[in-house]
Amino acid sequence: SFKESLSAPDVAEAIARGWRRVFPQAEVLLRPLADGGEGTVDAVLAATAGERRECRVEGPLGEPTLAHWGWLDDATAVIEMASASGLHLVPRDRRDATRSSSRGTGELIRAALDAGARKIILGLGG
Repeated sequence: SFKESLSAPDVAEAIARGWRRVFPQAEVLLRPLADGGEGTVDAVLAATAGERRECRVEGPLGEPTLAHWGWLDDATAVIEMASASGLHLVPRDRRDATRSSSRGTGELIRAALDAGARKIILGLGG
């Protein structure tokens, strides 16, 4: 993602719009990429037949937050740390690593294991 601005799919669409303006007859295939952070689950699910799942976890400041993860047909879970523990969940004036927790990421891992995951892909971001 492009921190606190556009998602990878939004960037891909903007590039495609510009490309089509110059090359109107071109066939454009969008393949958003992610660096392991925000947008990783969505990028993987867009490229596969996986499904998006959600669960309530503890956010980085201890408050409940709704986080998401991906499930692939081969019992692989795709988890991005940003969904449960990312900067977007912490107001700028409260960003202090010594007072934040990644417990919610562990709760996503637990949810994936409870769902029967045999393999977990964990994206930590860029």
